[in-house]
Amino acid sequence: MIIKMMIVACCFLSSAFSFAQTKHALIVAIGHYPDPVKNKWRVINSINDIPLIKNALVMNQQFDEKNIRVLADSQATKKGIVDALDQLTASVNKGDVVVIHFSSHGQQIEDDNNDEIDGLDEAIVPYGAVFSSDPAKFEQLAPGYLRDDLFGDKVTQLRNRLGKDGDLLVIIDACHSGTGTRGVETAKVRGGNIPMVSKNFSTQKFSNTEQGVFKEDAGTKLNEDASSYVVISGSQARENNYECLDDNDNPVGSLSYSFSNAISSLKEKITYRGLFALIENVMREKAPEQRPVLEGDGIDRELFGGRFETQQPYFTINRSLSKNDAIVLNGGFVSGITKGSEINFYEPGTVNTEGKKPVGKGKVVSVSSFTATVKPGNADDSLVVINPYAFVSELSYGTAKIKFLARPVNAVDKMLQDSLKNFQLIEFSKICDLFLDTSGSVNNWALKYPNSGNIFQDGFTFTPTSGINELKAALKRFERSRYLKGLQFSEQGLSAKVQLLFIDEKGAVDSAKQKDRTHAGRLELKQSDKVYLRIINSGAKPFYINIVDIQPDGFINPVLPNKNLKDRNGNPAPVKWEDCFVKKSDTLFLRNLPIYIQPPFGDETFKLFLSSSALDLEDILTLKDATVPVNKKGVLNGLEKVFIESNVNDYGQRSVAGKNVNTDKNGTVFSLNFRIVPK
Repeated sequence: MIIKMMIVACCFLSSAFSFAQTKHALIVAIGHYPDPVKNKWRVINSINDIPLIKNALVMNQQFDEKNIRVLADSQATKKGIVDALDQLTASVNKGDVVVIHFSSHGQQIEDDNNDEIDGLDEAIVPYGAVFSSDPAKFEQLAPGYLRDDLFGDKVTQLRNRLGKDGDLLVIIDACHSGTGTRGVETAKVRGGNIPMVSKNFSTQKFSNTEQGVFKEDAGTKLNEDASSYVVISGSQARENNYECLDDNDNPVGSLSYSFSNAISSLKEKITYRGLFALIENVMREKAPEQRPVLEGDGIDRELFGGRFETQQPYFTINRSLSKNDAIVLNGGFVSGITKGSEINFYEPGTVNTEGKKPVGKGKVVSVSSFTATVKPGNADDSLVVINPYAFVSELSYGTAKIKFLARPVNAVDKMLQDSLKNFQLIEFSKICDLFLDTSGSVNNWALKYPNSGNIFQDGFTFTPTSGINELKAALKRFERSRYLKGLQFSEQGLSAKVQLLFIDEKGAVDSAKQKDRTHAGRLELKQSDKVYLRIINSGAKPFYINIVDIQPDGFINPVLPNKNLKDRNGNPAPVKWEDCFVKKSDTLFLRNLPIYIQPPFGDETFKLFLSSSALDLEDILTLKDATVPVNKKGVLNGLEKVFIESNVNDYGQRSVAGKNVNTDKNGTVFSLNFRIVPK
């Protein structure tokens, strides 16, 4: 009896304790450094990140504004940041959730306690810090930086205070070293200066370690019951971290934008690793060739310990801002709403639209970070009065042009401006997505990513009669692959966990090799690796799955279904669309069909399509003219339409229908990202 009563009491206390848990945030944004010419820290747009992060946490994750502290510019001195961390630690309780976000310059600085493999600490650049490449000034200037060691010590104190039921997430939108830009005006770099070192520093210590940014171990002892700790950084320690443009062409941090987008569109329980995958999906469009980093001991823990809010599949309206001819939604582009999308309005309280008639319809005419304005089909005062729920019935995709620039050599840039003036896929811009540059000689040209200088396609030769069609084909391939990578929507109940796994000689999953190939939270496969697909139905509905491979050079290949697959003995082993059916709670593990990893090297994407009805993208994918598909199953599946309409015609346009995707029970589309490197 006594034991039973104690158990009941413990359950009651646990429930009460859970109810008392609080969410806190500290946002540090430094963009206007003092005397940039003298101190060598130019102006960046960190201040634009504040509303992105703050509104995403308040509107989508139920953070109370009174528990969010913002340090901006002159407030964020080294002392100001340290004091804020101490005050944050003093204010939290066991089991609380904490988010710390940095938007600033970053800098590598000579290690002062020999705990770094490469001899360099990573550091945040506070307001007032001064940069100099002169080793003689190192001792004088180094104390002005917030080293990872000091930050790690403050983090350990905070983790001890939060306890095992607490959660700490750190987001760092800064970089710590870089190689500079590649002769083209690019987005602003957050950091980018060479490491600051003393005259005694040994350059032999430099290594290409892929460790991330901040350490968690420091002077303070970590308690056994300390909270988990996860850090997401915008780039690896030896990479530049670039700003990007949001959907309204405002310059923002690429990680800040991607985090806000991901955190605002959560539809089901997710781990920090899963959140990182969503962030990476967005960054691959906004900051290609920049690799975010995932670190910490809680990456497979549920986000915020499972205490996070899923984005509801509808949006409420802001009645105070709405009029009969302009309905304002409480959701914007970070929640996935895009200009041109079609909206259906239903009676308030509607959570399932099946079989129900909408009370109104409209089109999104403008979008900001957290609001969208809808023009109704018919202006009607009653629509605002009833306070309806808004559902996205068709999502607009593919309207953005490729920002393009060519190096002014041999007047090729002028020739291209004339030759491509009617090619509607591109617009010439100094801040660009693709840069046409000479490669090896003035007669050989390559399409490059401007931020990294990496090549998308090489081998262009331009004359008045040649080269233009080849360039158009490459641009169309880039846009199609970008469009498909960006597709991300879900049908309720259709979800899957898809993995690329190594198998040992006994046929078991090789966990050791899996761990060895995972770097900074990302699967990194080597040339000649052999991996296998495992597909787990994690939803409430059975589905057909199709997978297509999008290479770094934009070429797209079928994975499943695939008529040309062979088993490990080289015998034909085709997988037809009928074989790609996965029942509820079932697993499809293709142990007899290895995937051999080969170049091109770089970031690769498996795009996954789940459908309740029969689905076969292979024939569509392999047709030379995919506008007229060979349909063997009768009515064309909605996802097949999406895939067909991803094509771009000779004028650089997608069909009008292809710009909108009907998301009403149309399936689930998501990505599996990995990287291929030399053996």
